[in-house]
Amino acid sequence: MDMATRRRGVFPTPLPFAKKAYDYLEQIIGASEMQSGNYRLWDMAAGTGNLELPLPKESLKHCYLSTLEQKDVEHLKKEFPDATVFQYDYLTGLAGKNSQSPERQLRCETENSVSTDTGSDSLPDALKNDLANPKIRWIILINPPYATAQEAGLKGTSKEGVSDTKIRKQMHAEGLGEVSRELYVQFLYRIMKDFKDRETILGLFSPLKYLISANYQKFRDNIFHATFQSGFVFSSENFGGTSKTSHFPVAFILWDIYQGKNVAEQEMHLDILDTSAQKFGTKIIKPANRNEFLSRWIKRPRGTKIFPPFSSAQVIKPDNVDTRNWIAEGFLASLMCPGNELQNQQQTAFLSGPQASAGALSVTPENFEQAVVVFAARRIPKDTWINHVDQLMRPNRELSPQFVSDCAVWSLFDSKNQTVSLRDVTYQGQVYQIVNHFFPFPQTEANQSRPSEPQPEGCGVRSQPSGCGSECSFVANWLSQRQLSAESQSVLECARKIYRLHFANFSEPHDAGWYQIQRAFREAKLGADWLADLKVRHDTLKEKILPMLNDYGITAPAEMLL
Repeated sequence: MDMATRRRGVFPTPLPFAKKAYDYLEQIIGASEMQSGNYRLWDMAAGTGNLELPLPKESLKHCYLSTLEQKDVEHLKKEFPDATVFQYDYLTGLAGKNSQSPERQLRCETENSVSTDTGSDSLPDALKNDLANPKIRWIILINPPYATAQEAGLKGTSKEGVSDTKIRKQMHAEGLGEVSRELYVQFLYRIMKDFKDRETILGLFSPLKYLISANYQKFRDNIFHATFQSGFVFSSENFGGTSKTSHFPVAFILWDIYQGKNVAEQEMHLDILDTSAQKFGTKIIKPANRNEFLSRWIKRPRGTKIFPPFSSAQVIKPDNVDTRNWIAEGFLASLMCPGNELQNQQQTAFLSGPQASAGALSVTPENFEQAVVVFAARRIPKDTWINHVDQLMRPNRELSPQFVSDCAVWSLFDSKNQTVSLRDVTYQGQVYQIVNHFFPFPQTEANQSRPSEPQPEGCGVRSQPSGCGSECSFVANWLSQRQLSAESQSVLECARKIYRLHFANFSEPHDAGWYQIQRAFREAKLGADWLADLKVRHDTLKEKILPMLNDYGITAPAEMLL
């Protein structure tokens, strides 16, 4: 695959999955119908024709294969001599590079007609005749390119201009927003416009975002009405040239777009296929309104005062281009939580000041319990290719106090709890004291060294750090009023020993954060056994919380392994 092709997001369909797609299509339509002549098949992004290789020879004479590149046209004509092959840009209506009509307006919205306003030679006569015949039924079989413009908005910079098409302009005119950046959604938009009043089965290879992402809700509500037939999902790693570190689900779904329904009213069961295209489970997808998302469940208090912005646990970033330096009244911490998908797992953290860039909210006493649940829900499930783009949902019922407490205790000792204590931080000419409101114990208790307890080798006993007060932090006070589970108590019991060990050996601020304590231990090569013990207990608590996230409907239904 050449670099230009790759940048357009063109990835030839892996042959085992092309064969599997035909098997699913045959189950819906029937082998005899595929070859009867009652259907016409059109692939508007045929490329090198991998998707058509499994088709029986008898059905190829009823196939139209169009593609953007002339070299692909030549290849397709050799590979499929019985099919009608032609060069055509389905996103602009331009037939070949010498079309004289780039300025003509797109007419996808015209009733019962594919746009042929780009000149009489835009489409083959046979295709025009078939489109004019109301008795002809259609199969759209397509694996469109997945390229995305780099910036949102009609004037955004596109990846080599690939998504700056007439379709994109039309989608903006209809107020569909940033989804118009996606080439595969542009294809889907025009297909829905052109074939919504024809008896048509759409077989689409694509990412799942058009079904589940919040940004696509208007597209689902206004444009994409179709009835689910069947389908499967597999990992993007099966495509050559894709990322080796971040895999996402690619689905092949068969839709009836003539008998179209609102997809939000449907539940789709997709077979999960392994790299050999063999089924090993089922993934359930039920599109939801964005108001049902977990990101909409948590209260987001308005910022009322300036505070030093953080880019990480202990780094103040005063010169960010898009400065986010406001906190709400009663500020305890900042919850970094961009997006609503599990793929944002690593962009989840608690910080002791506002996050310097977008995607965070102020944690206050009023939304603290929601914040620890959101944090745990984003951090605990393992991010795999199967759930990579799954949406997190608001709880389906009231949460039990113990579940909330478990989420809080787990969150306090996760590596992404980066709340800290800092003194004399200068920002915009003011001096700030950064207090760690997430300190988990009464300070006099945590700071109290106990020489009688076993001490790791090399551990000395030092006096308590100066400035140690008896006041409880918000979290310490909150925990003292909760009835904790045995698993949470076990975590806190081990953590209490670690905190005492820390204050017996380091002169950190009296409310040092968990991030600071771990870092001090690693640098001093101290307390490794105790930290390892805490990790075991922490993981045990995680295993308790994980199924409850599913039970409360926060995470997607579990895959049913065979």
